[in-house]
Amino acid sequence: MLKHYFAQFFRNLMRNRLFSLINILGLSAGICTSLLIYLYVDYQTSFDNFHKNGDHLYRVNQTFIWSDQVDEQFGSTGPAVVFAVSEDLPEVKHGTRLLQLNEYLVSYKNESGQKVSFKEPRVIAADSNFLDLFSFELLRGDRSDLLTDPKNILLTETTSHKYFGKKDPINQLLELESAGKIYTYKVAGILADVPSNSHIIFDMLLPMNSISRVKRQNWSWVWTGFVTFVELNPQANLALVREKLKDIPRKHAEQTLQRVMDMSYDDYLKEGKQWDIFLQPLSDIHLNTNVINRINQPVNIQIVYAYGLAAGFIILLSCINFTNLTTTQHLKRAKYSGIKKLLGSSRWQLSLGYMTESLIYCVMSAVIGVIVLWYVLPFFGNLTQTHLSYSDIFQLEVIGLLVALILGMTLVAGGYPALFLSAFKPIDAMKGKIKSGKESAPLRNGLVIVQFAVSVILISCTLIAFKQLRFTNEKDVGFNKDNLVTIHNMEWMEPSARQTFQNELAQISGIKYGAICTSVPPNHWAGDQFEPVNASVKTTPIDYTLVNENYLETFQVPLLLGRNFSKEFPDDVNSVIVSEEAVRNIGWTLDESVLGKKINYDNGRKKFKIIGVIKNFHYRGLRGTMESFALFHLGSGLFESGRHYLVTSMQTSSLDQTTELLSQIESKWQQFVIDRPFEYQFVDEVFAADFVEEQNFLKVLSLFSSLAILIASLGLLGIIIYAIEQRTKEIGIRKIVGASVWQLAILLSKQHAKLILVSIVLSVPATLYMMQKWLNDFEYRINISPWTFVISGLSILGLTLAISAFHSVKAALANPVDVIKDE
Repeated sequence: MLKHYFAQFFRNLMRNRLFSLINILGLSAGICTSLLIYLYVDYQTSFDNFHKNGDHLYRVNQTFIWSDQVDEQFGSTGPAVVFAVSEDLPEVKHGTRLLQLNEYLVSYKNESGQKVSFKEPRVIAADSNFLDLFSFELLRGDRSDLLTDPKNILLTETTSHKYFGKKDPINQLLELESAGKIYTYKVAGILADVPSNSHIIFDMLLPMNSISRVKRQNWSWVWTGFVTFVELNPQANLALVREKLKDIPRKHAEQTLQRVMDMSYDDYLKEGKQWDIFLQPLSDIHLNTNVINRINQPVNIQIVYAYGLAAGFIILLSCINFTNLTTTQHLKRAKYSGIKKLLGSSRWQLSLGYMTESLIYCVMSAVIGVIVLWYVLPFFGNLTQTHLSYSDIFQLEVIGLLVALILGMTLVAGGYPALFLSAFKPIDAMKGKIKSGKESAPLRNGLVIVQFAVSVILISCTLIAFKQLRFTNEKDVGFNKDNLVTIHNMEWMEPSARQTFQNELAQISGIKYGAICTSVPPNHWAGDQFEPVNASVKTTPIDYTLVNENYLETFQVPLLLGRNFSKEFPDDVNSVIVSEEAVRNIGWTLDESVLGKKINYDNGRKKFKIIGVIKNFHYRGLRGTMESFALFHLGSGLFESGRHYLVTSMQTSSLDQTTELLSQIESKWQQFVIDRPFEYQFVDEVFAADFVEEQNFLKVLSLFSSLAILIASLGLLGIIIYAIEQRTKEIGIRKIVGASVWQLAILLSKQHAKLILVSIVLSVPATLYMMQKWLNDFEYRINISPWTFVISGLSILGLTLAISAFHSVKAALANPVDVIKDE
């Protein structure tokens, strides 16, 4: 019997090549997309699941005290927090800290005695018990003292090979240079490469006690550079632990507040501020963008949901196509099925035949889908910045999903013909009473509406995403970010040499301005609490950067009041230029009366006079709100990371000119810094990179939209051809009695146009709901325009009418005599 079903399938396949091709293409696309998105979602949800005690690990978050938004959480704390939490909570089994360090220039001497250097951006410091909490595999070294000796350093396996090749790395020496200081470390251990699904990433690991500033400021609650983790006892009551956390800041942070700000914890709260401690499960970190992270950037879970939903849409469209086209094909074969029934075939046998055909279609499509998946996997992995490998395809879960898809699509797509088309009376089939398939028309029409509603949703979502990203790219950030080039590692020069280098670059044709600073938008992290004199608030958080006199001119930040720093005023090292937002947050009036006012720092040990007020600008990009900001002079003595940058404004009109100018800058660099790499970035590219995840989302969404339109259009093509075949005699008669070609085309296209209009109406609320949730993640966002739906709807309607009109005109042009000669 099965042999008969297979023979029947292939016979029908050859007789109906177009319908068979549409079915196979649609099902293949659905299966490939579903497997691809499953691999993506599985990867994103697998982060940090390899840690043995992961279910009991939590990150300690706190209120983002550097912002006036008291509901913002920060994934970093002060160095003293781990001690307070461990002391006050008996439920805490272990507590450890990580500190993201600056980029290091790492050097070693090779076998010939030459000094070889590499830039290493992924270096972190960790407490001695770090490897007790986290399951990073140790390949070599004595676990007991790896992170105890301040002279030790741990490398990952790949990093070890980069420096030492096949040579034994243990006890080899490495020099780490940062901010002009050189530190020597001994390789004490080798770790396996950090898994790609770890939110904690590093290539080098240093002992926390090797960082001198940590030793000096272990008491601090306001040096919020540390990522703190705790492991709770398995029996711990999480709700009770979180309740106990509420009392910890009052008990322990007050000492820091008194020491740094000369205020009590109650005084701090009276100013409308907040200081709370939170526990965030380790498994929640990677997909939670509501917490500001210092180590690694989380993925927006809305995007993960969107990919999963899009994959569901594609598989739904494929099944709808298959159901519609299979139904029409079985209706065309009604007489054949009726004869089989008259000859003794049971309903069960007919149903089995329908299901077998569906199963063969699905198996063939699955094979093609997996082949396509093999080729698109690397492209998709690069596009979504996920580490997907070919070996992932052969996971038992993926194979199980593939089998489930085949069986599920077979049941969904073949179920209707099997259950309903096998129930007809053979006499009706022989008389042609079910040939038109009018009974199944509502179902087919409903499925077409669903298909195109999904297509309109995807097109609308793509348009909204495009407009939002164009809006963020074109939005005025408050300064001119175009043609600004940041030259890194200026700390490798002596301060006098930096100024000389800047002056010599200014002599190069095409370089208009240049400024030295300690941070460049949108990458600003420096900030502290300052004490405004004669203000309604005792302290206020202010972000800042240290600059020279050329900063405002280079960045073209408008000066609203007062003056810029000037070499004519040596006392400007004790002056400050604040933003208008800082003036408002302090409570001062934004007018000339602000000039000359003072803000103190470190309990009044440092006093700064306000000499200017600048217009607000997005110094941290477009992710967050405007906060208080200030420019201090490079000679102010305020804390800095040790990193210095030179930002130059280039005036070029072509890519060749830009390349030539960068080459001249590099040549000049090599005169000042010998045997050190020249590194630069364009400021506008860094701003754009802040939304790279959303840009990739737009590309994937565009791909899915195109795929959905293709599948829906193929399905519509099949339905239209079938509908015209059913009405060929009607077309011939209408033409004989005087109907024109265009009248016939309109008659045949009208029904499909109605279905599309219904699908457009149904798509609007679903699109609004989904995209409003996505847009909520943007601080600055567009309003969804009704024109989005008009454009989406008209594009689908136009495509539908084009397909329908083409085949309608083709049918109308046929000789009516040939059509009705049998009557």
